[in-house]
Amino acid sequence: MINLCDYINILHIEVEEGGVERCRRLKESLSEILVRFYPLAGRVRDDALVECNDEGVPYSKAKVNCQLAAISPRRPTRIEVLSAFIWSHFVAATHGKTDPERIYTMLHSVNLRTRMDPPLPENYFGNVSRLAIATPCMDSEKECHDFVNHMRDAISKINGDYVRKLQEGYGYLNFMKKRTESVSKGEVVSFTFTSLCRFPLYEGDFGWGKPVWVGSASLLFKNLVVYMDNGIGREIETWVNLKEVDMAKFQEDKEFLSFVSRILDAKL
Repeated sequence: MINLCDYINILHIEVEEGGVERCRRLKESLSEILVRFYPLAGRVRDDALVECNDEGVPYSKAKVNCQLAAISPRRPTRIEVLSAFIWSHFVAATHGKTDPERIYTMLHSVNLRTRMDPPLPENYFGNVSRLAIATPCMDSEKECHDFVNHMRDAISKINGDYVRKLQEGYGYLNFMKKRTESVSKGEVVSFTFTSLCRFPLYEGDFGWGKPVWVGSASLLFKNLVVYMDNGIGREIETWVNLKEVDMAKFQEDKEFLSFVSRILDAKL
């Protein structure tokens, strides 16, 4: 035999129903199929021949003490996918045009209520949030495959320990002061994402019934992306505020525009 010894391992994941009966049936069918493919029940000798001695094949049964979700990679959410897409096109439009050494950072607003110890009620009044900060890849040609991982890592650091340190001192204020100085000097470019999806914005009734459309009255600063439900199914509206020169580049990006539908055209 001159071919390479390549074997493909295949893992079947199935719904657990009648485990004991299925295990018994699997053993029986394995015994029957080995009669037809008898070389598989033998042993290789001297790397030259298969001794068909009917020794059979190993069969093992094990129980894993964890959920499948704990070991399999979590699929990206709609917000993560959309943020990665917008980020990659923002990078393509702005990075390296004037100062290739400039640092680009992603900021994502994080709700602190459930991350405190003990957690605060979801309806706790106030802007109880902080910004998770990450520096994703800057190569738009690679489509920023690591963006989601960077985003998740940054958000995961906003935990109970983070909140406790935040309550104990002024470290966060000092950090924000230094960061503001870097941004004002042009050393760092920030791109901020925040999501109002799943907020019951379309449930409000101020005397005219439920609104037919909910939007943003104003976006407070540049390089800001706000996600909102559009009230129709699971579609997402994306509000983007950029500098005029950067917005012009966005509007010339054919790939970006191919995934965009104008809100006013869709609503009116």
